[in-house]
Amino acid sequence: MENDPPKESKGFKTVFRENYLKIGYVLIVTLIVSIAFIVTIRLYYETAETMVSIFEKRDITIQKALNAATSDIREVTQLKEQFRMIADIKESYLYIFKTYSAYNYTFSGFFTVFSVLSGILGFLVLKGGWDNTKNYYLKATFIGVFFCSTLFGILPNVFATKDNIKNNLAKYNYYSGLQLDIYELINDNHGYIKRNTKGSIDTLNLKISDITKGIKENQSLHFEIHIDKVPTDIQPLP
Repeated sequence: MENDPPKESKGFKTVFRENYLKIGYVLIVTLIVSIAFIVTIRLYYETAETMVSIFEKRDITIQKALNAATSDIREVTQLKEQFRMIADIKESYLYIFKTYSAYNYTFSGFFTVFSVLSGILGFLVLKGGWDNTKNYYLKATFIGVFFCSTLFGILPNVFATKDNIKNNLAKYNYYSGLQLDIYELINDNHGYIKRNTKGSIDTLNLKISDITKGIKENQSLHFEIHIDKVPTDIQPLP
């Protein structure tokens, strides 16, 4: 009885080419996801800037009204300086607000997409069994997609994006309120400057002191990070 001829093993070039293609596939997919992530963040950042421009138009209107004030008493000069100082402080809150908004919506969008893909690919892999699935590209894609869905699901909690957005926007609105108070005082809505008595000017100075106190007590920025939100028991397959 003749023995069957031995199966020929793959040559070195063939193995090298296959491994090269596998590595190239992973790198290309990683590059595509990275570019998509950067582009999406940029798009959401531009959307946030459009929203912020609406806030800034209101501030510009108030600023023009203050510039039109002709009174040169010391208290009015102080109020104008406070207004400019607050405007600078608000810029930092707006920047953090825009940044966290862009990342939050990007994380949420990518998490949704990769979760759906993870479910579909997971079904295909489980249908044949992990060990019985010989398609490298299917398994590699599933691992990559599962990793991305997990990553983008975790990041919003780690960086507390929703809380940071809410807190920085709240601080921005607080300082906007102070600017409206300054506008009322410079516009002399309460008649402190018009009466120009010792009592009215003293009251005006107390209002200025309260604004200064409000500025000092509310300058903390919000960009919390919660490392404890990173899970340690992630399982890709049930």
